[in-house]
Amino acid sequence: MKPGGAKGRAWALLALLLAGCASTAGSGGGHAPRVFRTRTEDGWSLALRRFSPEGPVRGRPILLVPGLASGDVSLALEPGHGLAYWLVAHGREVWTVSLRGAGDSDRAAPAAGRPATYGFDTLWRQDFRSALEAVRAHTRAEEVDVVGYSLGALLLYAYLSEDGEGVGAAVTLAGPTRMDLSEPWLRALSVVGERIIPRGFILDMGFTAALTAPVQAYLRGNPVEWVALDARNTPRERWGRFAGSVFGELSGALVEDLLRMVRTGRFTSADGQRDYRAGLGRVRVPVLVMAGEGDRIAPVPAVRDGYLALGGPKVWRLLGTREGLGVDYGHVDLLLGERAPYEVWAPLLEFLDRASLQAR
Repeated sequence: MKPGGAKGRAWALLALLLAGCASTAGSGGGHAPRVFRTRTEDGWSLALRRFSPEGPVRGRPILLVPGLASGDVSLALEPGHGLAYWLVAHGREVWTVSLRGAGDSDRAAPAAGRPATYGFDTLWRQDFRSALEAVRAHTRAEEVDVVGYSLGALLLYAYLSEDGEGVGAAVTLAGPTRMDLSEPWLRALSVVGERIIPRGFILDMGFTAALTAPVQAYLRGNPVEWVALDARNTPRERWGRFAGSVFGELSGALVEDLLRMVRTGRFTSADGQRDYRAGLGRVRVPVLVMAGEGDRIAPVPAVRDGYLALGGPKVWRLLGTREGLGVDYGHVDLLLGERAPYEVWAPLLEFLDRASLQAR
């Protein structure tokens, strides 16, 4: 279904503002990544990349799961500054996945049996599970460490709340489990969005973002910049490359699910039968929950709710000036920020290293 008229323009604006839900940034190292593919149970082909260190590998493999409508390029934007590259340079084997509709993974094609009506539940039950099983199979690892960013963090939470099989330790970056605690602009937008977004709608975020990338990169104070990042911490050229290269399809069904979570404050399946927040109380793997103090997409109270719901070993880390950091981290500069390698990724890796040692 193609965008058109006032509804199409309104939906495009909504999607652009939500597009802060994906990103990257670290120092290069290791071999060139190898590309793998895995097929979900419902028949979609997903692209994964394997990043291997040049020297000895330490710890468990790490799977990185990106945010809303973004491919795995968001996790490895450039060798000089990308989370995947940085982790590899520090001796960890890293895998990235592009969820359906993004990166080199399959796009929606109803005639080929790939309907455009996929939502949140499909992404964690099909894509997340398939990616994790593929990493375990290729590496022969019983357990994998998983880092989920934004939407990827919510998919990780949902998987952990059901059984969490094969996850050794987990890190959630900017994962808001109480989306009714979002800022007023997003709550107001959710009311409008639920009225205008058809469930079978697909927006080509890559095309939209590429058109607006020059504005996002060079027009100071533009709405997307205000929502997504702290410009003092993120070079404008890097943000421009990111905005113009990482996005794919955005499903109306997925947006509908997220807006329902904003409206109701419930972190549940679409039919309301599975309460993912309640299931977090049964999680027993160690989880690090990280929140940016300046995040306008996943505000601190919305992210801390997930931490409070977890029943097993857990660590809370607030990323902002109150904790002695250089800036109050926004949503995207958690991964694009100049200071991210030593203020965000270093404690993330320290947590995963410690969890691997304790599991021996």
